[in-house]
Formats: sequence, C-alpha cells, structure tokens
Amino acid sequence: MITLLSVIPIIVTGISGALGVFILLISSTRKIDKIQISFGCTAIAVMLFGISTTELYNSSTLIDANLSQRMQTASIVLFILSFFYFVIHYLNVAFWKKYFWVWIILAILVIIPQIFIYHPLIWNINQSNFHLINFFGNMQIINESGPGIITQITFGLGVISLFIITALVIQKFRGQKNKFRHPLFLSTMIIFIAFINDTLMGIGIIKSIYTLEVGFLIVIALVAFLLSRNILDAIATKEALETANLALQVHKEELEKTISERTHAYQSQAEYFRALVDNNPIATVTLDNNQRILSVNPAFEELFGYSQEEALSQDLDTLIASEDQIIEAKNLTEKVFNSLRISDKGIRKQKDGRQVQVEIFGVPVIVNNQKVGLLGLYRNISDQIKAEKILQESEMRYRSLFEDSPISLWEEDFSAIKFEIDRFKSMGVKNFHEFFSSNQDIVLRLMEKIKVINVNQATMRLFSASSKEDLINNIHNIILPESVPINGEIYASLAEGEFQCIGEIHHKDFLGNNIYTVLRLSIAPGYEETWEKIFVSIIDITERKNNESYLEYLSTHDQLTGVANRSLLYDRLNHALAHAKRDQTMVAVFFLDLDGYKTINDLFGHLVGDQFLIQIANRLSANMREADTVARFGGDEFILVLENINNIDAVKPITEKILESIAEPFQSNGNLCQVTTSIGISIYPLDGSTSEELINKADTAMYRAKQFGKNQYKFFSLRS
Repeated sequence: MITLLSVIPIIVTGISGALGVFILLISSTRKIDKIQISFGCTAIAVMLFGISTTELYNSSTLIDANLSQRMQTASIVLFILSFFYFVIHYLNVAFWKKYFWVWIILAILVIIPQIFIYHPLIWNINQSNFHLINFFGNMQIINESGPGIITQITFGLGVISLFIITALVIQKFRGQKNKFRHPLFLSTMIIFIAFINDTLMGIGIIKSIYTLEVGFLIVIALVAFLLSRNILDAIATKEALETANLALQVHKEELEKTISERTHAYQSQAEYFRALVDNNPIATVTLDNNQRILSVNPAFEELFGYSQEEALSQDLDTLIASEDQIIEAKNLTEKVFNSLRISDKGIRKQKDGRQVQVEIFGVPVIVNNQKVGLLGLYRNISDQIKAEKILQESEMRYRSLFEDSPISLWEEDFSAIKFEIDRFKSMGVKNFHEFFSSNQDIVLRLMEKIKVINVNQATMRLFSASSKEDLINNIHNIILPESVPINGEIYASLAEGEFQCIGEIHHKDFLGNNIYTVLRLSIAPGYEETWEKIFVSIIDITERKNNESYLEYLSTHDQLTGVANRSLLYDRLNHALAHAKRDQTMVAVFFLDLDGYKTINDLFGHLVGDQFLIQIANRLSANMREADTVARFGGDEFILVLENINNIDAVKPITEKILESIAEPFQSNGNLCQVTTSIGISIYPLDGSTSEELINKADTAMYRAKQFGKNQYKFFSLRS
C-alpha cells in the first residue's frame, strides 16, 4: 500500500521525468546545446530521486530501505553533477569548465560504492534509524539504515558542491537589484536550503518532513521557466535570421546578375585584347609552363613562315633556332621562366631555312601570383642591322645612328614632368592611371613641359617638316586631342616605376595628313632619377594600324611609403626562415601598430596622415640593417623582419631604438605631430615555424603591449 507521504515524490517523479525526456528529445533533433542537455540530465536525476524516495517511504524491511537509500544517494550525486554542469555553462565560468573532469571522477568514485559495495563503511544495515515525521497531522514512520563513513563523506562533498554552486551564483548576481526574482538565483537558494534541511533531518537535529524532493521540483520548474525565456529569444532570433536570409537571397540574385554582366564584359575585353595581339606588327608567341607554343599571331606566321596549326604544341626554340643558336635560345627562355624579363638580339631561322636577325623580348605571364606561361616578342631587325653595317663601311655615310636611322627617333627632356609627378606623390596621389584619367587638363600641362632636344631625319620625313627647328617648336601642335589619354597612361607608367613605355599616338603631319604611330619611350641609362634624357622611337603604322597590350605586374612595394608590401614581405620572410633553419639562427618578427594615428588623420586630414606614414617608414628603414625587411602590412601597421639573430637579448636594443625614433615629433605644413607605437615580437623557432604563425603571434603580442599602456613592446614567448 502506498503511504500518504509518497504523494509528493510521485508527483516529482512524473513531472521531472516528463520534462527531462522532453528536453533531451528536443536536444537530439538540433545542434548540441550543453545547457539544455545538462538541464535534461538534471531533470532525469530528480526523477530517479523521486522513484527511490517513493520506494523508501513504502519499504517494509531495512534491506529494501537500504537499496532505496543507495539509489537516493546516487541520484543526488547525479543531480549535483548535472546541476553544477548547467550552472557553470549558463554562467560561462571558464575555470570550472576546465576542471569539471575532476567532479566527474569524484562522482564515479562515489556512485560505484553505492551500487556495488555492501559494507558498513558505506551503509550500516544493522543500524536502524527510525524517523517519525508529522505529515499534515499524520505521523509517518520512515525506517532507514545508518550511513557509513564513506556515505557521510559523500554527503559532505555534496554540501561542498552546493556551497560552490551557491557561491558562483551569488557572485554572478552580486550588486543586481532584481537578483531575488531571477529563476537561477532562486532555484540555487532553494536547493541549498532543502539539502541543509534534509542533512539536519538525517542526523536527527530537526524533525520535520524531507524537503529535498520538493526543492528539486521547484528547481526544475524555475530552470524550465529560465530556459523557456531563452527558447523564446531563440524563436525571435530565428525570425530575424529568416528575414535576413530573405534579404540575402535578394542580394544574391542581384549579385548573380552583376556577375553575369561583368562576365560578359570580361569576355568582350578578352576578345579586344586578342584583337590587339593579332594586329600587333611584332611577332608574338605565348608558351605554357612546359615551354610549348600555345598561340602565335599573324606577324609571327609572316616572319617565320609557320602557321598557327604548324606551331601549336611545338618547342619554340627547337622550331626557330638553328643548331648553333639552340643553347643561347634555351638559356634566354629559361631566364624568363625564372621570372626575369629579357630583351636581347639574336639570329633565328625561318621555315625555309633562311636566317633572320631579330630583337627578342620575353616576359613571364603572372596571374594571381602564379606563373602560367611566357610571352615572347620578335621584331625583325635585319634591315636595321644592314643599315648599321653600311654606315660603318661608308665613311661618307658614317654618322650617328640616331641621325641616319630609318626609324623616327627623338631625344627629349622629361625633368619638368618628373618634378610635377614627385609633387603629386607628396600630395598623396597613389594611382596615377586613375589620377591622369580623371584630370586630362593636367596631362595637357605636362605635355607642354616636354623639351625636345633633337630629332632625326626620319622624323622630319615622317612629319613632312621643313627643318628640325620647325618640328621642335611646333611639336605639340601635331599631337591630336584624342592622344591625350595615351600620354597620360605613359606618364602614369613612368610615375609607377616603369623605364620603358609603349603607346599608340595619333598625329597630323605638317601637311594635315593623319599619321598613326606606335611610340616607344625609354629612360636613358643613368637618368632614371632625373628623366633628363628620354629616347623615343616612332614606327609608322598608318597603313596597318596596331594596338598593343601588355600585361600588368603586381608591384612588390607599397606605393605610399616605398617599403615592402605584403607579397614581398611573405617572400622575404619565407627566405629568412629557410636561411635560419639552415644556419641554426633566429628570426625576429616585429608587428607595429601606431598609437594615436587615427587622431592625426581626424585632426589634420589624410594628406598629413600619408606624409606621416612616409616618415614613419623612413625612420624604420633608417634603424634597420640592410638585410632586414620593413613592410607596410596595412593602414598604420608595419612589420619588421630581422634575420641572423643569435639570442633574444640582441633584439631589445633595436626595439628600444625604434620606440624612441617613432616617438620623435615631426612637422607637416606647420603642424606638429607625435605618436608612439606598440610592438609585438615573435621569434623563430620559439613561437612558430611558418610566416603566418609568426605574424599572428607577433600581432597577439602587440595587443598585449597596448593593454599594458602602449609605447612599449612585448615578446610572445615572454608572458610577463
């Protein structure tokens, strides 16, 4: 017969069991949620406690009561373990998360004796404890076994665990006005009080009903209420995500439309570039990475006599180099495949065996930092060589090659243009192609600053000029307005470091006739810094108009500061690591972030900010050895690579010197600016073996330097 006292634990069993199974079933259908799973396990533990309590209240023998007591104890341990896990994850307590495995081991060590070991140290079956409980006016007798010393220790650990849980919750809600209304705070206080009550009941200090099962039920109800609020928040979040997903879908469709339009534009652009190559009067050939021919243009077919079908997949050097030239030809090709740009002259054979003298240009084709092949250009210079020989043999015709060349040649002075471009750079101009494209009036002013020093007879014939003076004084009148953008592109290429430029220019001669020419401009050796002497050659392509395209290559230096960019940084750092590994030395990676740079930008503008970055780069370079690397990583971040480091102490004086150098003020346009820098340092091989690891760890150390007050440095390896 079930006693009246069993009503409460039966209710607890039903509610907690249903709720626990429900929560666990929900958790199994979605992403693992540790908080929900731990609450479900807590509810199952309460169900087991309710079952064992019901059996205890209805046991007729001391042995039956002892079995129920053992199950009760195991259930309490499972409850404390699950509830503890729930609390530390709900409150996100990192320390107890890390060491929770200790409590799992203790729980296993406690539960095993309760299930498998029958000994007085666990439960003293021969010692009967009778409790007389007043349950709403009805006196109920509970017959229990006396707990052994190990079980008493278990109860003590339970009290300690609940005390820790209570302390964590109190600490979390300390200072909060509404903490007594929070479900987690209330449930923790209730279960702690109930556990203390039942412990005092067990040792006979007070005589009342056991409240632990009621406390368990209240805890389950409060925590369920707490999780229900989280679930409602999750539902709201889901609705927001669905709305955002709908917006993303619309954006995706727009993006797909944009991609389709751009793809069509790129296809048209590719066809345009193909047409430029096909109409190039210079023989052009492309090779794959196996040095096999991919394509040739009509000028190549005309020069060497091989059609596209005949040349396809052939080895280029074997096809057009004679036996005595094959080694020299292959050496040139190998240089290009080693990422070198070559310009040379040589003799090549045609299909019918005749030899032709050619000027050879070779450049590697780079796409997304990957070499995908080679571009070769061959210009027939047989007539030019013959003309030079005739000039050498005839004293009457012996003049400078410049004067008697059949090709239109010019000598010009671009120093005034160089001065203006340097001024634009100091003003913060980075992309000169874009700058000149949107400022055609500036291009016109630059064209007026060109000083023509000399022209040859071929130039006079080309433009039907009566005298050199007439041509030089009126040179700007024969360049048509539609050629201004091409001149802007030429100036932009020179500004960005190119020494040779080619462009198509539209002229009118002195008789008013249209002349289409291909202009090749190169800076004379020794004049790279001043541009005081520029050689220009012009080829008349009026009868066969030509447009040429050349590949653009990624720059290896930051356009603003002149120091290495990311691409060059990673290349040099990888080389430094390889050398350090081979020589058993260290490499130091400095990650610098300027303190207060944003304030300078906000107060004085981007022009002053750019000038400031240039001076910072100069100061860093001045404090580094020639073998070291200074790179701008982005914004106001710089990375330094120091090679051949024997110990960490050798890095510190350099770091302190950099801090002092950066902290020195500088003036720009009458403004006095000063910042400091925070430096993070990683060391190979102590902190990593790859470029990415060392840069990331130097970045982490830099943030620690900022946290410690800025204007200082921190080593990743030294945590102090």
